[in-house]
Amino acid sequence: MSSVVNKTRNLLLLLTVLLAGCGGAEETSPPRSVEPATPVVESPAPKSDAKTEAVETFIPNRLKIPAIDVNAKIEVVGKDAKGRMNVPEQTDQVGWYRYGAKANQTGNVILAGHLDDTNGPAVFYDLAKVKRGHRIEVSAKTGEQVSYVVTNVMSYPVDQAPVGSIFGATLAQRLTLITCVGTFTQSKGYDQRLVVTAEQEK
Repeated sequence: MSSVVNKTRNLLLLLTVLLAGCGGAEETSPPRSVEPATPVVESPAPKSDAKTEAVETFIPNRLKIPAIDVNAKIEVVGKDAKGRMNVPEQTDQVGWYRYGAKANQTGNVILAGHLDDTNGPAVFYDLAKVKRGHRIEVSAKTGEQVSYVVTNVMSYPVDQAPVGSIFGATLAQRLTLITCVGTFTQSKGYDQRLVVTAEQEK
């Protein structure tokens, strides 16, 4: 448990910055409004007996969200010079944070993607349409695949996002997707962050 807690503490500072400024359009775009929802904090119950994973953990290479027709390549990203999580240069790709969990591993698999760019919709443009119960698939280059089921779709004002609750220590095998939503302004970008949480199917 201590290793999960330590990793989470290291993530919080970096992800706070991510929630304060994820990638979006450089120029004014038609605003998309998502009503803020009351945060729901899940408290995963500790597992009484640790089981050996039947499938090895792997670095995510492709993300599929059938409900919104997303089939995107996943790029491995790290931190920039200011300690912030990088986002993919290609807006049709998703970024996997290399310092988070791998797929099929206990903890948070953290993926971030753009909402749009100056040319129009990007990979996570329709992420707000995802609902509880929808399936998300993550696969490796070598063919391994794990499926997740959406448990929460939440939007938060940038300055009110409960980072500790979203990225808190967990013994679950969790997937977290992040993008910008809300109203765009040239000076501040988008004013909300959308967070989709999913749990791995057993």
